[in-house]
Amino acid sequence: MSKKKKVLLIEDEGSLVNILRERLLEEDYDVSVAIQGEEGLQKTMVEQPDLVLLDLILPRLDGFVYLQKVKSDPKTKKIPVIILSNLGQDEDVYKGKKLGAVEYLVKANHPINSIIKLIKKYI
Repeated sequence: MSKKKKVLLIEDEGSLVNILRERLLEEDYDVSVAIQGEEGLQKTMVEQPDLVLLDLILPRLDGFVYLQKVKSDPKTKKIPVIILSNLGQDEDVYKGKKLGAVEYLVKANHPINSIIKLIKKYI
């Protein structure tokens, strides 16, 4: 029996966390949640998830700083990170991709099912 793939959800919006967690559990993923950037960074280092879903506007460490730290650490730089944010400006998208995110999704434009589909694409 293969080990469940682990998704780390770094998001501070409670209702979105609940919806995403439920859907991911239905899809048989192991789900870990962090509501602050700093906590997300610690969990990434310790748990080594198969994929990270990352919000950018977070308490205690923003998503861009998180991404920079994860992508510059040899132990975590290969973990795919999908940004899921309300920030949709071109420069934010460019910065997120430049820092190493595999995808940049604007929350309002992506229903949960399309997010799940992308997660499956990367793990």
